[in-house]
Formats: sequence, structure tokens, C-alpha cells
Amino acid sequence: MNQNAVLKRGIEYHTQGQLDQALADYSQVIDSAAAEDAELMCQALYYRGSVYQRLGEHQRLTDDMNRIIKCRAEVHIELVAHAYSMRGESYVAQGQLEAAVSDYTVIIESLEGLPTGMVLSAILCRGESCFAQADYARAAEDIKRVLSSQWLESTSQQSAQELLAECERRLRKR
Repeated sequence: MNQNAVLKRGIEYHTQGQLDQALADYSQVIDSAAAEDAELMCQALYYRGSVYQRLGEHQRLTDDMNRIIKCRAEVHIELVAHAYSMRGESYVAQGQLEAAVSDYTVIIESLEGLPTGMVLSAILCRGESCFAQADYARAAEDIKRVLSSQWLESTSQQSAQELLAECERRLRKR
């Protein structure tokens, strides 16, 4: 079976919640595409990482995202940004906020040519991570940047405004 078809089948298993089968297909693609097709291998790594995220297997997720990041020159920049973002989310879940902020900052400052929404999402995630670190000034700066873009939907806009208000309240207390 062609490896693109195996990847597609893995995605179908994944969507249906059949995670063991999805992992097997993703791993097969990774093993067979590693030497020949970096883009296909990295797509499979990304999807396998999302299964690991769902299972709470943060180290395995991080290992897969690291492999994608190492292939940065060989794959689409959006895939690299998704890898940094997923790894950042994993760091947040583990309480490693400085590492998360670092990953979001790479997306914002170092990866050129990304869609605006992807960059704004990273700015918002970095702002939320800064808030969790009690770096309210930086959090407020990031949240203001996202709010000024008019990018968020109304519910997210309201949540961001509330977080900004909380940042400003805590800054006034200092």
C-alpha cells in the first residue's frame, strides 16, 4: 500500500478514536518515509504527536515535534510552526511555561511567511503562558496585540478582554 494511503487511513482511524490503529499507521509511514520523503514523514510525525497529546504522553509528543523541527529546511514552514505550537501546548500542560513561551516566540519572531492567524494564535498562547508565569506586562502586551487585530471570534474576544482586564488589575496591585 502506498504510504500516502496509509497516512490517510491513519487519519481516519484517528478521527474514529481508534488510536492504536492510527499510531500503527503513522509509525509505518514514519519508518518507511524517513529516508525518502521528509514532508510525508513529518506529516505522520505531526499526526502521531496529536495522538500522543490526546493520550497525555508528553515526552513522545515532544520527541516527534523535535524531529519535525530538525527537518525545518525540508518541509513547509506551516508544519514546523504547528510542531512548535503543539510542543508549546504540551509544555503548558506540564507546567513548563518558559519552554512554552520560547516555542511561541519562535513562531512569532523566527518563522517567516506564516498565515496571520497562525502568528496571532501564537501571540495569544504566549500571552496566556506569560499570564500563568505572572508576567502580566508581557501578557497584556500580547493580548492587546491580538485584540487590536480583530482576529478573534466574539467568544474568544470576550475571554481575551477579560484576561487583559485581569492583567491590568494585577499590574495595578504591584
